[in-house]
Amino acid sequence: MPRGIAKQVRWTKGVKGRFESDEERTTMSVMAPSRSARQLMHQLPRRIVRLLRQLGRLADHEGTGLYLVGGVVRDLLLKRRNWDLDLTVEGDGVAFARVVTNRYGAGLALFERFSTARLVLPDGLKVDIASTRRESYANPAALPDVVTASLDEDLFRRDFTINAMAIQLNRSRWGELRDPYGGRQDLKHHTLRVLHDRSFADDPTRIFRAIRFAERFAFHLDPNTERLLLRASNSSLVARLSGPRLANELFALMKERHPEFAIGRLRRLRLLRFLHPRVAPGKQTERLLAVLPQAIDSWKRQCPAIPLDRSLIWLMALLADAADSVIAGAVERLQLSVAQGGALKWAGDKSSQITKTLASDARLRPSQVYRLLSGLPDEALALVLTKGLAMNRRAEFARLSRRLMRFLKRDRHTTMTINGDTLKELGLRPGPHFKKILSRLLDERLDGRITGVAHERDRARALVEQYS
Repeated sequence: MPRGIAKQVRWTKGVKGRFESDEERTTMSVMAPSRSARQLMHQLPRRIVRLLRQLGRLADHEGTGLYLVGGVVRDLLLKRRNWDLDLTVEGDGVAFARVVTNRYGAGLALFERFSTARLVLPDGLKVDIASTRRESYANPAALPDVVTASLDEDLFRRDFTINAMAIQLNRSRWGELRDPYGGRQDLKHHTLRVLHDRSFADDPTRIFRAIRFAERFAFHLDPNTERLLLRASNSSLVARLSGPRLANELFALMKERHPEFAIGRLRRLRLLRFLHPRVAPGKQTERLLAVLPQAIDSWKRQCPAIPLDRSLIWLMALLADAADSVIAGAVERLQLSVAQGGALKWAGDKSSQITKTLASDARLRPSQVYRLLSGLPDEALALVLTKGLAMNRRAEFARLSRRLMRFLKRDRHTTMTINGDTLKELGLRPGPHFKKILSRLLDERLDGRITGVAHERDRARALVEQYS
């Protein structure tokens, strides 16, 4: 029977409704532990394979089924690196997590509403353990209500068929691939498919995951999934998501290797309106997004010790044409942290003005550049570099890059031996002159007019006399 709407509707009546018989179900859902299936596990590092075997034996002792599930199974089939260990237990996952914690001395965080636990082993390895469960949604975009269920029901609640596979870890069935919904076949055909027609309505974050996975793997959406995605995008479902949930999905999308393609799809589906109704990137933003990967690579080469929040930079670039009021609205909608919101406020005209100043042929002293850039988040400085590159004028970009890199590598680390206590020792009474003197001393050091500790103290003494 071809896969599509009819089959998905049958599944809403119960798990057994999908197959004509139990025999057919067993044949389609379980791949025996053949040489190729067992080789999947050997793509993992030896220490992880050894741990999974130990956990499988521990599950045997506890009389429960244990499975490796989700994205790691998908990526093993695709021969991609992914060491995120998501395990599911046919039974009480939280109780099994406690057993593992006691055995290995792991740190444990419980999320009992969802019957899940996160373990951090002594070597730092993280393992998520959950009960096999079924989810229901009281309202679209609401957090789900959870009840225990079979493995196949647990896999059916997931977002796409390619993420709805499991590998059994129990000793007698080590390496069995459970694939009840054709995920491996969809991987083979580069297809992204939801498991049922209410998938996007139940959880609108799947709209963004569909875009992210389609771009990451160069997959196409099957016709029914594409129809459902378009319908969900045109609705107000995304507006029902909380700010943090929407932000998490956007930032995950922007952490991809080439988020510009996914952003293009967000624009075509008009999903950016959920950031703010007046987000409307123009040609200048298109140019900025096109050169941003090159700017980030340049930053990494020249400033390898200064890490960047890539997802935040991409969001800043996306809002580069936006008015301050639109940027403030996006910060409020996503409920960003103070630090994130503080960086994002530099996305628009403020960073554009700095870009023009640094690229100009005006004679700027190092102290002037320092005053211009001091206090800006690193992501805002990276955006300035990107805007300079987008100008597509070689001489101007060379000036901007030279001035910015001197600030990053040298000037912003400049320190003085003179401080407020020193000024008191020199006889200056506390007051507004303190700040003026210290600022002037720093400028003179940056500009090379102060050449040593003794010279710095002499200048401080002269300025104290001037202001006394």
